[in-house]
Amino acid sequence: MSKKIFLLCFASSCSLFAESLETKKIIVPGDQYIAQEIASTSSKEIYTAKDINRSGSSSLFNFLSQHTSLNILPSYGNKSAPLIDIRGYGIESGYQNVVVTVDGERINNIDMSAQIIGSIPLSSIDNIEIIKGSGSIRHGDGAMGGVINITTSDYIENSIQTSFGSDSLNNNNINIGYKGEKFSIGLNASDDSNDGQSKVDTQGNKAESSNQYNKLKINIDPTTDLNIKLILSNVRSNLFYVGALTKAEFDSDPSQNSGNKYTNYDYNIDRNSIGLNYKINSLVNLKMSFFQENRSNHFIPSYSSANIIYDYDTEGFNLTLPFVGEQFTINPGFELLNGQRKDSVGKVTKDNKAFYVDTEIQVNAKTIISAGARRELVDYKYNGSSVLTTDENLNAYDIGVNYAISDQLSVFSNYNQAFQAPDVDRFFVGVYAPPTWALSGRTFNGFIDPAKSKTLNIGFTHQTKQNNLSLTSYYSKVEDEIFYNPNSFLNENIDNSKKYGLELQNIIQLNDKLSANLTYNYIKAEIGSNAQGLTNGNDMPGVPRQMALVNINYQFITNGYVSISHAWKEKTYIFSDFANSNSQKQPQYNSTDLSVNYAINDFKMTNKVEVFGAITNIFEQKNAVQSYANALYPFNFERTFMAGLKINF
Repeated sequence: MSKKIFLLCFASSCSLFAESLETKKIIVPGDQYIAQEIASTSSKEIYTAKDINRSGSSSLFNFLSQHTSLNILPSYGNKSAPLIDIRGYGIESGYQNVVVTVDGERINNIDMSAQIIGSIPLSSIDNIEIIKGSGSIRHGDGAMGGVINITTSDYIENSIQTSFGSDSLNNNNINIGYKGEKFSIGLNASDDSNDGQSKVDTQGNKAESSNQYNKLKINIDPTTDLNIKLILSNVRSNLFYVGALTKAEFDSDPSQNSGNKYTNYDYNIDRNSIGLNYKINSLVNLKMSFFQENRSNHFIPSYSSANIIYDYDTEGFNLTLPFVGEQFTINPGFELLNGQRKDSVGKVTKDNKAFYVDTEIQVNAKTIISAGARRELVDYKYNGSSVLTTDENLNAYDIGVNYAISDQLSVFSNYNQAFQAPDVDRFFVGVYAPPTWALSGRTFNGFIDPAKSKTLNIGFTHQTKQNNLSLTSYYSKVEDEIFYNPNSFLNENIDNSKKYGLELQNIIQLNDKLSANLTYNYIKAEIGSNAQGLTNGNDMPGVPRQMALVNINYQFITNGYVSISHAWKEKTYIFSDFANSNSQKQPQYNSTDLSVNYAINDFKMTNKVEVFGAITNIFEQKNAVQSYANALYPFNFERTFMAGLKINF
């Protein structure tokens, strides 16, 4: 099957007709720009601030789920730390195979908590880069599926933004900035709240969330060769979401509340970082960065009266020395990441130390070769009822080639090895006992092996001023994939598994005012030989075989845009259904969304006013996360609206 996919990829690329290309950036829906470089050796999606602004999305979660190819769902109702999967590692824990960075710093946790992205205000984001099936050289541990790089703006443009909507949605954001010759400073403060879509329970409680986000960026340029950046941020997030519904309850009324079982998450995060970029000469730069994060998670699950508090301390350091010549670049680097989690049963640490180098060579006018390698040492230590330690030495490499058939058409191939060192929770099992199901202790499960993947990517990119077409086929072989075994109730390794598929994106500028974007993913994720009693050849649960996104954008007036989109994901086997035997499946996802954005230019003043609005899930499709049999967590199951105003000054 995989050979047929690869042959199809090459045949399609050779059949395309080449037209004149004047720029590497093309116009895409709503006069948006996506920097898909024709010389790239990997599959990427890039979204700019304009894309985000015109989407009409009320949160980062909504934008990623409605406007990208990511498989992303709330974590049992939690949108602040959602479940993210790239290329078929499963929606239950696939996020552990995705590295998420904000301003170059990873926000992955050392435990099984998903990346906390819900508090990042959309208005603060400058661009989002999604790298699929690559990125392990720069980002190391956990980049088997890919990488999501989020870059925030420096808040040089002063603005105030407010919006409101259904379910008491209220969002307020302010950006204040100053830029001088050698100094710039920017402050972003955001506050948002939402009551959710579920009805009140028998005690008058209702699902709700609130997020406060503050970030200060300072840039100093003492000389033309030196830049110093300081970032201070804090996040305060509190949310309640309802317990699961049965299938019958969900089908009858997904907004109902079957009782008073709520889960409560309370996040407190303080993060500070400092970075330095020094231009040694015209060819060599020195880049260093250091960050420190203190995080407290307060967790009260719906199935227990336990009050669980986790405290985290994380430090990271990165040093790179990029050399940029006319025909090649070399980027050697060193990285440290030390994290610890403290709770009532002890302290667990996970310390990463890595050396890496990546290169890119312009062989001739048509050929580019890239290569890189990474060596990473991971140390674990548990200090509780006993002291337990282990360490892992892990390797990653990546080699790719891009050949330009013409100025508009290029083909590429990439082969890489990546790895995922287990998060510390994988070594332990939470013990819950009836009748209260209170947390009674934690049991050491034993160390498990890191997962390793080898991936072959083959694809092409064809760009003209009117059309941007990219197609990537891939095949991944995974050893020791990490999963929770429902038969043994332990975290274990699958001896081997495989994943293959196609990724298609076609962006068309139909005329000066009308454009369209089509994204389609086909994924086949199979369980291979194993010693855990799992069925060989079965589908990995939580992986939709097909996903599609269609977006149409129309400029109805100068500075005015209307966009309509539809996102669809096929049904999947539910969490932990490795036998593929449960009659119930994770419901297919459907959402049709409409947004409008209009910028008003005040000719008497320099101010610019933007008004915007959106309707989500126009046709009221019923969407939910199904964790286990007869346990559904509804989300985005009714029509909602949002309207807002932004003033730049």
